[in-house]
Amino acid sequence: MAPLRVLDARSDVSAKWANRYREVLDAAAVAFAEKGYLGASTRDIAERLGIRAASLYYYLPSKEAALLAICKLGVLDFIDNLKDIIARRDPAAEKLRAAIANHLLPLRSHPAGDYIRVFILHRHELPNGARQEVGRLARTYQELIQQIIVEGIASGEFAADLNAELATLGLLGLCNSVLTARSLPPASTIQDFIDEYSRIFTHGVIARSGTAKGGKVNDR
Repeated sequence: MAPLRVLDARSDVSAKWANRYREVLDAAAVAFAEKGYLGASTRDIAERLGIRAASLYYYLPSKEAALLAICKLGVLDFIDNLKDIIARRDPAAEKLRAAIANHLLPLRSHPAGDYIRVFILHRHELPNGARQEVGRLARTYQELIQQIIVEGIASGEFAADLNAELATLGLLGLCNSVLTARSLPPASTIQDFIDEYSRIFTHGVIARSGTAKGGKVNDR
């Protein structure tokens, strides 16, 4: 998460203000992720910062504004990273693995992972206008993932009959399952999910030709 990306119309903000602004958003992201957008209050956010709730309005006019900023920041850096991944001269499978890592690695820490959780789980609670603005960013992200798959099909690395749009939705569903599943294997790490989802998506789950159950060579 870029530490000083500031979503504010003013051009005269100082570095000190920008740092505090991100601290406020970080606290709001953690509060929303833990209690839900509707369950968290401005007092919850202020208490995490050790300030009065009224002091939050110097940085954000409302809880709704905090949700909008968190949702936008929760996807803007991912879009930037995906553009860099697409620009590489790597095989499509490596780009796809990098895209999966881009989606999941921030989940290892707070508050980076909380921005993603809020974006995935609570962006639909934004009002009209703001919800559509974030929706456009989500579609841009989806289109960039799809671009990697389309390029892989065009290069012959991926199956020619692969439906790029449905494959994109499948990949995003896999990645988002780490956030939405009721329970996850307790011993699994985020890196385990990246490794396994990359393997599933680029190699499938069917045993390779010539390999039988138990890893023995099938001589038929």
